[in-house]
Amino acid sequence: MTSITDDILTWSEKYLEPKNKHLGDVPVCPYARMARLKKTYRVLECHDHDKFLDTILEGVELAKKPDIQIVIVGCDDIRWEVEELAAMIHAYNLVFVPQDIYLMASHPYDEDEDEPVEFLEPEDGWDAENTFMMVLIQKFDELEKASDNLRKTGYYQHWPSDYYDGTVLKRQSYRRYRDGTKKSRQK
Repeated sequence: MTSITDDILTWSEKYLEPKNKHLGDVPVCPYARMARLKKTYRVLECHDHDKFLDTILEGVELAKKPDIQIVIVGCDDIRWEVEELAAMIHAYNLVFVPQDIYLMASHPYDEDEDEPVEFLEPEDGWDAENTFMMVLIQKFDELEKASDNLRKTGYYQHWPSDYYDGTVLKRQSYRRYRDGTKKSRQK
């Protein structure tokens, strides 16, 4: 049986890293290949819903390490609805963005996009063998800088507006929590 970790690494290699025609021949995630090759990622698997929150917190602590770029928590014991996962991640962001950590959730049953997001569909029809919720955990400031660099190249012009709003603008909406922390430290 394929593990969640295997699914995530295959997803990165087959889908996130190659050039994508829907994005002007740019990878879905231009940073994924280097993170995988340099091993600046960690994948934490959770198979017991009751331990999911603790596993996310473990991921937050790992993501704070200077040599870690991203932590991905995958949980295949899916007991939360899409909205429940989103609410939990929002609450965690209120706590952790001031600490320079951002969390982004992906639920396998979330079909919330108004417009089709063609670059999210693997062209070869690949699909993970496991069904799982996923939480991506990254340093907020690094993510903001990388996103701004992508914006300057025109990368986001290929994104449907509702996907951009739900990803980039949603993350940017947390800036006030991070900026408020920076300002209070400077006083």
